[in-house]
Amino acid sequence: MTFSTRYSRTFSSFSTLSNLRLRILHTKIVLFIITTGLFLSCDSVQWGGIEITLEGPPESLTQSPIIKPQVAQKTTPLDGRTFLYLGSTIGEEASLIPIVEILPSGFLSTPTTSYQERIKEFSASYFELGSQFTLFSDGSRVGTFITTHTDINQDYCHPRPEGRGIIRLAPGAEEVQSFLALARDFTTTSNFTDYRPVVQTRALRQASIDMVIDVIPSLGASWPPSVLESRKALNFFRPQPDHKPTIIATFTRNGPLEVGPSLAGMYSILLIGANREEIGYQATYVDYRPASTAGKAAGRYLNHLDLNGDGQSEVVLEMLGEKSKWISILGLNEQTWNKTYSDSCEPPDAPNTQIF
Repeated sequence: MTFSTRYSRTFSSFSTLSNLRLRILHTKIVLFIITTGLFLSCDSVQWGGIEITLEGPPESLTQSPIIKPQVAQKTTPLDGRTFLYLGSTIGEEASLIPIVEILPSGFLSTPTTSYQERIKEFSASYFELGSQFTLFSDGSRVGTFITTHTDINQDYCHPRPEGRGIIRLAPGAEEVQSFLALARDFTTTSNFTDYRPVVQTRALRQASIDMVIDVIPSLGASWPPSVLESRKALNFFRPQPDHKPTIIATFTRNGPLEVGPSLAGMYSILLIGANREEIGYQATYVDYRPASTAGKAAGRYLNHLDLNGDGQSEVVLEMLGEKSKWISILGLNEQTWNKTYSDSCEPPDAPNTQIF
């Protein structure tokens, strides 16, 4: 190979390499110009920076419990409200428990297990040392009560605050062992008569038997072995001072009048009767409860008092079930008794429960 030939090849390779370098340089210059142009064309844009968030894999969410915010329960103040109390003597002292709140439109339940913390609040508000109450029985004032200490009462289907203290009974009412009570600064009316309970007579006792004999067939209920022995409670009261006595009696079949399991075929009949227009006693209210279908709910009379100042007494009942007892109240509308209140633990009325 001659010198001229080698020189020609070398020069050709150098030219090719130079052209390649020029093309690469040209490409870099073009990219630089394009990038610079983009940057300069965006100089009027305000950048907020870059926000970076680090997140774990989805499966990590199951490793930490989800905490839900707790919604605070709103409760109304207890101060300045009017309550009806049920009381009884215990040796030389007495006790009171609130059973309902008295409202212009009716009655409201007292603190229950859903907010037991309010029991202490209630005691602080209404059973503070020296709190005074007026006692009533058979629609009349019978004495006073002064609080000395507090407790919690478990006798009914939910705990209730209990006040204990000193009792003073009026002359003629020394035998009273159970009563209703109101705070001393609250009375529905000042027209309370002297304490004069209805005296039981043979005619009144027989009237209660005659009424239930008429009622049992109309209910389709089975006859008890002895109607007389099925009568477990008997009381008399006057809804108004000038009225003839009203009869209220409880009859049961196949079971006592107490808290406990119901036996097969048990039922209870709470019966109220009045002697209107001198034609004899007729049933004005019947609560028939067959335990197998309606649940055990045998009622008995506790006391009566005009709670809303309308001149008519309301009747306070104690209802006894299989596992607990509760409070119910009846009101008189013209000549008809109606249930105006019952604690929430009462079982619902079954289709064949008859009340009239």
